[in-house]
Amino acid sequence: MPIDDKWRKLIPEQIQNLPDYPGVFEFTDILQENVLFIGYAESLIQAILQIVEKKPLEYAGITFFRFKATNEYNNELKQLLDEFQQKYNKLPVINEKLKS
Repeated sequence: MPIDDKWRKLIPEQIQNLPDYPGVFEFTDILQENVLFIGYAESLIQAILQIVEKKPLEYAGITFFRFKATNEYNNELKQLLDEFQQKYNKLPVINEKLKS
């Protein structure tokens, strides 16, 4: 089951409200139709800030994000990736690139 949260624009005002808490997150494109990346972090705010500030080439198309704060982020990540792969027969495009 995808993260049950609304998509938030990847802008400083939205990122500042993230908890300094472990969890999982998803990035999507401007149309909010394609999940581009599913990730996890021990600190949601620090991980997403780091991606936005460094702007690695792999993350070029991300525009929106959503998250779920949880201590069980390893299990949640595995479940989200498994469900995505079952539904689309592939990993999200950025997860696939980073895996190579």
